[in-house]
Amino acid sequence: MKRILTTAALVALGAVSAFAKNDALSLIPNDAVTVGVVRIGELRTSPLSLILFQHTDKMSSNGEGDRFLTDAGLDVKKDIDVLVVSTAPVTTLGSDAKVLVAADGRFNVERLTNALVARGAVKKTTANGAYFLMPESKEHDRGHGNGAVAFPDSHLALLGSESAVTEALADRAAGGTTFGTASGLGREMSRIDTKATAWALVDVVRAKRLGSAATHSNHDNFNAALKNVSTIAVWATDTGDSLKIGAFGLSHDAETLQLVEDTVRGALSMLRLAAQEKSPDMVSLLRRFNVSRNEESVTVSGTVPADSLKTFAAKQMK
Repeated sequence: MKRILTTAALVALGAVSAFAKNDALSLIPNDAVTVGVVRIGELRTSPLSLILFQHTDKMSSNGEGDRFLTDAGLDVKKDIDVLVVSTAPVTTLGSDAKVLVAADGRFNVERLTNALVARGAVKKTTANGAYFLMPESKEHDRGHGNGAVAFPDSHLALLGSESAVTEALADRAAGGTTFGTASGLGREMSRIDTKATAWALVDVVRAKRLGSAATHSNHDNFNAALKNVSTIAVWATDTGDSLKIGAFGLSHDAETLQLVEDTVRGALSMLRLAAQEKSPDMVSLLRRFNVSRNEESVTVSGTVPADSLKTFAAKQMK
């Protein structure tokens, strides 16, 4: 399954926004418990884009993934615009999850499908459009089903669990989902910076039931702080000369909010102590991060200058 989704994910990286009602953001499932969005198209003209594409090159420039990109004629740096990843439960009270990756872009559907078929994909047809079912592999995770890929038009790619892809095709035929207005989790998007270049939103309670890695931690304090948190979100806004970072946690329990605030402040203090010897310039930067609390949430915000981010990335690449 891992190799299937890796190949399928590279298919999605052939994608650029076109029609609002049929774009990737309009297809987030109403029952999604986690949502992640990256507007990579906005990074293309930013000085910070070099950092992103350096890491993208490392992930995609080898083995099967590289061969697929070549055969499909995809250029990740030029073609990808928006990538949306969502997770939803297979059944209302079940613990199994279905994953959908939707990408906006421009790509040659014929060349992409030929590359998939050459790798054993089988075309399936539904009333809402066709999709390609990927073959099992030695690395396939039993019990999760084959990965699927669909190209509803030349501006949109869908991939993930077979059920997630077929449901997305049906949602597209119906004009999109109502996640942003009818979903409890979707309504919390209004708390996120509307100019965010990338963001993630998590329904903590339901994500825990699905065993989502996004809610797990090896730190007891963090786990305790999240015990009664209903929703968490993180986002980053690229302004070109800096990266604005924000996050929030929601809860109706005052003690939980106090614990979250204390935990976050403690984590920032530990980071400052750790940075004193190795990266003293980071200490003043971390001091500028603000932590605030009201009756329903704890919010963290701060700004990282582009130069500081590039210096940090350069150290990580060594």
